[in-house]
Amino acid sequence: MDQKMKEKHYKIHVFRFDPLKDNDYFFKQYLVPVKGLRTILDALIYIRDNEDGTLAFRSSCEQGRCGSCAVHANGRYGLACEMPLKKGKNVIRPLGQLPVIKDLMVDMSRFWEKYETIKPYIVRKNNEMGQSYQNRLEMDEIIDCILCGACFSACLMTGMNPEFHGPAAYLVMNRFLKDERDAIGEQRLDLVKGENGVFRCHNMFNCNEACPKKLKPAENILDIKKSIR
Repeated sequence: MDQKMKEKHYKIHVFRFDPLKDNDYFFKQYLVPVKGLRTILDALIYIRDNEDGTLAFRSSCEQGRCGSCAVHANGRYGLACEMPLKKGKNVIRPLGQLPVIKDLMVDMSRFWEKYETIKPYIVRKNNEMGQSYQNRLEMDEIIDCILCGACFSACLMTGMNPEFHGPAAYLVMNRFLKDERDAIGEQRLDLVKGENGVFRCHNMFNCNEACPKKLKPAENILDIKKSIR
């Protein structure tokens, strides 16, 4: 392909690994046309539909709402449907800290197991479900978590300690700690007091940088620590 033709294409280097046949991962390069493609997800869909139907990745809403297309691309975590393609080489990897099922698809089981341990639901004080307007406002910067796993993958502690709950679980936990309708705040805190709990967070703020919704898991972790102290 001559230079003029290359200038009309993006270079896409995609992490490939099929545990059923590969001994190790590798990167495969694809050239996709500039015209009509805007995001990392656009490129992946183009490759799957036109170049290599074996490429595995997740996507659903394509609007930054469902969180299923989270990946590591061009040096940072984010949603493939929101991350723009750049001139030159685009490098796409799966989420970190989680086992690869195939290519860009990872096994989210550990993420969900840790999320479920913090009891991510309201245990009512009584049958009345009223909530004050002010209390609802306190949750505005927490409630938009889409559970994409980007913060979990960016967190160094989730990689070092498999028992650590992870930033998303703590973010959601703090949402229920703040909810005036919930009756088990102390029980929730007891769940994360141990040696593998919230105090294992070293406040590196990688989770904040990774969050595609610009939420602040690190600050919510600090809130939980203060509640325990």
